[in-house]
Amino acid sequence: MKYKLPDGFENKEDAMEALIKKEIDAAESELSAIRRDIEKFLLEKKGYAATEIEKDREFEVLIGNERCKSKTDIVISINGKRLISIKCFVGALVSRERQAVACARVLDSYQIPFAVVTDGTDAIILDALTGKVISEGMESIPSRNELGELLQKIEFKKLAPDRAEKEKRILLAFDSIKCTINYGE
Repeated sequence: MKYKLPDGFENKEDAMEALIKKEIDAAESELSAIRRDIEKFLLEKKGYAATEIEKDREFEVLIGNERCKSKTDIVISINGKRLISIKCFVGALVSRERQAVACARVLDSYQIPFAVVTDGTDAIILDALTGKVISEGMESIPSRNELGELLQKIEFKKLAPDRAEKEKRILLAFDSIKCTINYGE
C-alpha cells in the first residue's frame, strides 16, 4: 500500500518523529500557559504573596540506589511550611489525582497536606494524607486567609519508609507517561 508523506519528508519514521515532536511542543506550550494562569489566579484572586509560591519545583526521588528527578508545578508555603502542591495537566484531571497525591507525599520530609490537579479552568483539591477529594472547582482552592487559619490545625506527618517507596514508584510511573494530550475532549 502506498501512502503519502507530509511535504518535506522522505520516510515514515522522520515524518512520525516530527509530528510527535510538534504535538509535545504544543502540549508544553499549553501547560506553560496553564501554569502562568494558575500563578496569576493565586496572586490576584486568592491573596498569596509571590514569595509564598514556588514554581517548577524539581526534586530528587531516590529508589534504592537509583536517583530520579520529579517536579511539581507550584508549591504554596506559609511560614516556611509547604501546604499545597499543584500539578497542572492537559486532559482529564481525574486521571492524574493519584500522581498529585504521590507528589505531595514525597516532595518534602513530611507529607504536604493538600494536592491540587488543575487544567487552569477546573481543579480537584485532595487531602494528600487520605487521597480523598475534598472539593472541586477553581474557587475551592483555599485562599491565603483560609490556608492561614487551617495552618493552626494541620499536623505535619512523615510518611512511613515502606509507604514512601511505594509512593515514589507511583510518582515515577506517572512521570514516565508523556502522552497526556487528548484533543477534542
